[in-house]
Amino acid sequence: MPRPFKKKAPRSPGLNPVIEEGVMEFLSLDLLSLGKGGSFEYSTGGSEVAVVPMKATVRVETGGESYMLERSGVFSENASALCLPRDTKAVFHAAADSELALCKARTKTKGKTIFVPKEGVKEKTVGRNNWERKVVDIIDPSVKAERLVLGETFNAPGSWSSFPPHKHDTYSPGVEAKMEEIYLFRLDPAEGFGTQTVYGGGESDYSFKVEDYDAVTIPWGYHPVSAMPGYRLYYLWFLAGEGRTLMPKTDPRYKWLE
Repeated sequence: MPRPFKKKAPRSPGLNPVIEEGVMEFLSLDLLSLGKGGSFEYSTGGSEVAVVPMKATVRVETGGESYMLERSGVFSENASALCLPRDTKAVFHAAADSELALCKARTKTKGKTIFVPKEGVKEKTVGRNNWERKVVDIIDPSVKAERLVLGETFNAPGSWSSFPPHKHDTYSPGVEAKMEEIYLFRLDPAEGFGTQTVYGGGESDYSFKVEDYDAVTIPWGYHPVSAMPGYRLYYLWFLAGEGRTLMPKTDPRYKWLE
């Protein structure tokens, strides 16, 4: 069974592999960094790829169509997103310095290009007390992607999320769906940190200090997150597995907190 791990996302100009293909069964993650006026030709290969701007003013040309991805920052406005099918070519043109997360899931089927505008995301508040947080669903099961489910979570300073702790590593009809996941973290201010704990997979437990632009793999286990006081915490999350139905199982010891 693969172990969870943390990796800092490189931010050099061009395409930066973060979680490389083959490390997980389905998922991988790249970060594309473009300077103002820069262009980049990209091929999805055997993966469905969701393009999510961290900060960007980028025009994407693919399949004879053009799409704009614009965002001033993850803490200032919601994301638009572009989901590219496997075996697809795209060209990125940056009108300003831009960073985009490329969230990838291997798939055997080729779907269609899907654009999700800012107005099309679904924002909600979940939890209560100091585990209340904002969750934004960008590519939820109602969006006709092939593999990916994707969104963003925002923790207030000193708050928890992915809480009560839940997991989705076992196929149990009507109880739990089996899906692996990756988190990409941001902090505000950037020098802050949070914690990512992964436990309950039949192996050792893991706890990571997560900082700005850290990514963590979640191949199994319960996986709560916390933010330090004084600093807002954000993470981009995306999943793939057996189907696209989200059916997490709460740790029975903490189910009373639901």
